[in-house]
Amino acid sequence: MSKRGLRAAFASIAIVAMVLPASAADVTQQRLMNAAGEPQNWLMVHHDYDNSRHSSLHEVNRDTAKTLQLKFMLSIGGRATGGALRGKEESTPLVDDGFMYVTDTWSRVMKFDVRSGSEAIPLWRYDPKITRARTSRGLAMYGNKIIVATYDARVIALDRDSGEVIWETQGAAPTDPATGTPSKVQGFSGAPLTVKTRGGKELVLVGESTGGSTGTRSWVGAWDVNTGQLAWRTFTIPAPGEPGSETWKDNHKAWRIGGASVWQTGSFDPATNLVYYGTGDAFPTFDPEFRPGDNLYTASTIGFDADTGRIVWAFQETPNEHWDFDTPSPKMLYETTINGETRKVVANFSRNGFYYTLDRASGQFLRADQYQERVSWTKGIDQKTGKPVDYDPNRDVQLYAGIGALRGKPGREACPWWSGSPTFFPPTFDAKRMVAYVAGGEGCTAGYLIRTPMDETKDWVGQRMCCQEVGRAAAHGALWALDARTGRIVAKAQFPIPNESGMLSTDGDLLFTGHHDGRLVAYDADTLKEVWSFSLGTPITAPPMTYSVGGRQYIAVVAGGEANLRGAALYQPSAIVAVFGL
Repeated sequence: MSKRGLRAAFASIAIVAMVLPASAADVTQQRLMNAAGEPQNWLMVHHDYDNSRHSSLHEVNRDTAKTLQLKFMLSIGGRATGGALRGKEESTPLVDDGFMYVTDTWSRVMKFDVRSGSEAIPLWRYDPKITRARTSRGLAMYGNKIIVATYDARVIALDRDSGEVIWETQGAAPTDPATGTPSKVQGFSGAPLTVKTRGGKELVLVGESTGGSTGTRSWVGAWDVNTGQLAWRTFTIPAPGEPGSETWKDNHKAWRIGGASVWQTGSFDPATNLVYYGTGDAFPTFDPEFRPGDNLYTASTIGFDADTGRIVWAFQETPNEHWDFDTPSPKMLYETTINGETRKVVANFSRNGFYYTLDRASGQFLRADQYQERVSWTKGIDQKTGKPVDYDPNRDVQLYAGIGALRGKPGREACPWWSGSPTFFPPTFDAKRMVAYVAGGEGCTAGYLIRTPMDETKDWVGQRMCCQEVGRAAAHGALWALDARTGRIVAKAQFPIPNESGMLSTDGDLLFTGHHDGRLVAYDADTLKEVWSFSLGTPITAPPMTYSVGGRQYIAVVAGGEANLRGAALYQPSAIVAVFGL
């Protein structure tokens, strides 16, 4: 196209953008609580407060999916500007009344008019100009605001009509001069969550997500959504004297660098006024002897009081864990029948190979069901306590099945693979089928070897761990369908390479996920047979979503970024949003 043609094209876009109204109704607490009742919209990162990632839209279904075609693509930036870390694009777009909001790895926020169904008209773009990036998993909305949490620990509220900054706050926790913690290296990668509490507070919540790898203690924070003022902050590693601190039994203050990162977006139950987050592993990974004790609140599901941030209950899946078996997967809320009794539960797929179901009000353990084909690190889960059957309360360093990462001992094969299913990539829950779906990796790791233990006299605050060696993994990809009533795997599909995208389910009896080879794929929700696919030619590590305009359903996914495939680092220098329709 000539320069004159390009000028004319951009002029026409500008004219259309000025003519069409670029606003929608305010996003109220009532709308967020009834998100499932607005199937045409996708108002929060995991669709609803239950973190279901399920839509009742059904125009695209088993019969019609074969005619899905690419309607349009739009560039959103991604890695093109360079930086310290190569990031994966993991964002979920939000859509409200035909307006799409999306962020890229560098927390740049864009708004598009997608009401035509055939093109995306850019309306504004905001760049927080961060200088280091890992990823950004999405945005939140409340009132007339779009809220982004950046990897340099800022929380920023934008006017969603104009893209102008309404307020901005530095969210990082201040360093305590007496203890030197937390580290100054703090940041956010999970999408924010907005709620109106039982006490009437309108808050935006974000979890700190660097502590698991850079020697700090992580936390969940809440800010007033209208002013940006800090409402509360609760650390996921207790300080001495706080409940749980007795589970750090070393003599060199390992709690100061304890980790327990909060990588994903919480779920919210207005009835209990609790927000549910999962936490990361303890620092240092693969060296439980550096941090004897159970190491609360790592590898745990935590219920926080939304008004105060008080920890109401916590359930730890793997005390003193050895294998990076944290529990970052989004916590799903639903009702199910257990032992003949209807229970309101919070549940998740854990990296340790089990699917955990807890009472959402009390945190009472209800059941754990193995979904990974091979689990060797433990002989099983005690169905009364929820702890591994080989957990010994009299030991400060757990042995479990005897294949953990212990100093001076050669590593032995451990299953499942630590980077398997799921880490950050979210599951989906179909309440009509009572089936939870997740895609990820399945396999084992050759073992872990600690040649030189970390110096316990050194200050590791803000530092990366050293000296551990991780054995080679043998893994493939898998998609599981788990019956939430029985805990049984009712269907399973396998892929050549692990999946890191995340899931979408719909009332069209379909599941959608992306793959590292660039394919977006639709699967039959009952058989898990492939129904449709389209190759975008760039890795997909973000979860798909769906929306409708004018009664027409669309499937959208962010693609681009780095894909690590068995030692080969592949990446696309620019991120895109691809939108499909019938």
